[in-house]
Amino acid sequence: MRIAVDAMGGDHAPDEIVRGALLYREADGKADLVLVGRDDDVRRALGRHAATPGISVVDARDVVSMDEHPANALRRRGDTSIGVATTLVKKGEADAVISAGNTGATMAAALLILGRVKGIDRPALCGMLPTTAGKPACLIDAGATMDVDAKNLLQYALMASRFMEHVHGVAHPTVGLLNVGEEPEKGGRVQQEAHALLSGAEGITFYGNVEGRDVMRGTTDIVVCDGFVGNVLAKGMEGVVDVFREGIRDDIFGGLLGKIAAVVALRGVNKLRHRLDYDPYASAPLLGVAGVSVVTHGRARGPMLRYAIEVGERAVATQLVATIGTVGA
Repeated sequence: MRIAVDAMGGDHAPDEIVRGALLYREADGKADLVLVGRDDDVRRALGRHAATPGISVVDARDVVSMDEHPANALRRRGDTSIGVATTLVKKGEADAVISAGNTGATMAAALLILGRVKGIDRPALCGMLPTTAGKPACLIDAGATMDVDAKNLLQYALMASRFMEHVHGVAHPTVGLLNVGEEPEKGGRVQQEAHALLSGAEGITFYGNVEGRDVMRGTTDIVVCDGFVGNVLAKGMEGVVDVFREGIRDDIFGGLLGKIAAVVALRGVNKLRHRLDYDPYASAPLLGVAGVSVVTHGRARGPMLRYAIEVGERAVATQLVATIGTVGA
């Protein structure tokens, strides 16, 4: 298995992207990695690890910046790191592509180069969120498609169910439709129509409507919504986690007495730190495209990138794309 990594994508590229690749290999990752980016910059970041087995470099001189129109940039310039990395998948020279760069560019590259799975109308980002139930929940769509209809939401539920079954090993995952109330008649026209479709659909275990507070309670294994709502929800949760982290660090355990208290409460502090760590959950496969394309956070550092590669590896090993193909059939 070979995985192409966009080495120039993200706020901390290429250094942290390269570090994540090295962490993955050190953790006995099964896939060989192809780091795609400016050869001199990537090799500088690799440093003494340049000859690490299972890691190679493919030169790509251009980068899609955060303020560019993604599709226009890809059409006009053929040497962008995300474009070259995705083309490796299209040619069969890599089995998956991973990027922490411009999310729109990653999605545009997947659609323009890889194309959609036959029968799937709209792609969706499948993000994972930590919950108080001790198991992650899948949020779909986390930001790929802003305007959807009820049929799109049904396809999202079916794709996410296959993803949870095959990549995360969850048998018969439950599906909740994000809404403003639990009753079937709640929400707008799209949500009401989607509730009716999901209630009668085969291949999913539909729980019913769930509200915002239910997401991190782990009420269902999957939460379905449109990309606008999903992206706002996911980033809002990240902001809340950051507030808690900073409050615990500065307000509770700041100063001399706080440091003493932290030593006494070390076990609980470590458990809470682990609970608030969203590095393992920030990477989202783009479902519905004809190849494995994983999007991770723009501020990803090494550990988060390592988890993103692992998600890509599992998606390839479990033949996720072929499984998604049964949804559109």
